[in-house]
Amino acid sequence: MAVMMPPPSAGPVAEVGTVPRHRVLFSEGTGLVVVLRGEIDVTARPFLCRVMSGVIACGVGDVIVDLANVTFVDTAFVRVLAIAQRLLERDSRRLTVRSPSRLPLRVLEIFGLTSLVEIPQLVQR
Repeated sequence: MAVMMPPPSAGPVAEVGTVPRHRVLFSEGTGLVVVLRGEIDVTARPFLCRVMSGVIACGVGDVIVDLANVTFVDTAFVRVLAIAQRLLERDSRRLTVRSPSRLPLRVLEIFGLTSLVEIPQLVQR
């Protein structure tokens, strides 16, 4: 999968993949936002890996994963995030998690990944 970095003002880039209710890719500033929806479990892992691999491979800017509309995540999702974080850090890029609802935030807490969450989300909790 090839993911190309659009101009920052481009807004929505495209529906990504075959399960449009789960993923949409946006540009924001110099980075990319991956918007996830619904339940992100082991069945979504292969597709999520392809999306994140493409975003990381583009080599441009930081990556934000928006979880505002995610109702469930499991350990497969956490593993993808942890690997993505390590790969981005090697390129001096950053992974941020935006707007996790209560359950995804709790899962991130359990696995020690709250440092990825945008600060305003932690304050609102």
